[in-house]
Parts: sequence; C-alpha cells; structure tokens
Amino acid sequence: MSEIKLVRIDFRLMHGQILTNWLQQVSADAILIADDDVAKDQFLAQIYLMAAPPGVKVGIRTIEKTVQGIQNNVFKNKNLIILFKSVESMKKAVDLGFRPEIIQIGGLGSGSNKVKIYNDMALSQEEAILLKQISEKGIKVILQATPKDPVITLTEALQEVEKQMSQKGGK
Repeated sequence: MSEIKLVRIDFRLMHGQILTNWLQQVSADAILIADDDVAKDQFLAQIYLMAAPPGVKVGIRTIEKTVQGIQNNVFKNKNLIILFKSVESMKKAVDLGFRPEIIQIGGLGSGSNKVKIYNDMALSQEEAILLKQISEKGIKVILQATPKDPVITLTEALQEVEKQMSQKGGK
C-alpha cells in the first residue's frame, strides 16, 4: 500500500528543497509530479526524471491520471511526495475526488497581483479564493517553504491577503 507523505504545491515542482530537504524530512522514496503540461512534454519530463536522486523513483502523470492512480492504489509500496505546480492544478485534483489530509504550499511565484505572506511566499486573491474552497472540503492547507520555516495557517495567509488587498484599495 502506498502512503502519501507530502502533498505540495510549488511552481518549481522538483527542485533543490524537495530533493535535499523534504524527501528526507518526510521519509519519501518516490516523487509523483501531477501536471498536465509536464506530462505532455517529453523533453521537460525527461529533465525531471534525470534529476531524481539515486533510489528515488519519479513519476509524471496528468492530474486526472494522478487522481485515478491514487484512488486505484497503483503506487504500491511507495512513500510518495506528490507535487502540483499551481493552486489551480490542485483545485482540479480536488474537484476530481483527491482528498489529502494536508496540502502544503511551498511557493507560487511572485507577481504584481500577489501579496507577500512570508519571505518569498506570495498569494494572489484568486489563489486565496481557490485555497479557501479546497479547505472547505475538509482539507488542511498550510504554507511552509522549507522544514526550517514556520508553518503558516491558511487562516493567517487569508487574513494577510485581505489586509494587504484592502490597503491597495482592492477587495
């Protein structure tokens, strides 16, 4: 039986923090990248597959195939980290029936439409709305870039988004 050790949204997908910190932190031996674009791009997929550390299996599937695989327990005897590139991708998985206990936000990139929550972590108002919808399904959402960083609750993040958006004059 597979065990999901970490479900993370990170726009960089598989990068140094995942390979050096989170794999060890959660005792995972496999990474599943759930992303429609990467699953369709053989060149990019090959880059991620080659970046896997020794002894760590990496799989790349569309969001729909990821959800089906989890529901059908096709990832036998693996301790998985499942990576999504965006809040929108995670929302799609949740809408398809994916129900992890906890979703960790690692990084969503920056932009003029985003509010800084902590260090390099930022949320747009649209992402905040989607995360709230996900949490309303009974899924805990936290923000944490590295194991050394503090855990920020979704409530705290949403309050910060609302505060900064009202200061900018947006709502």
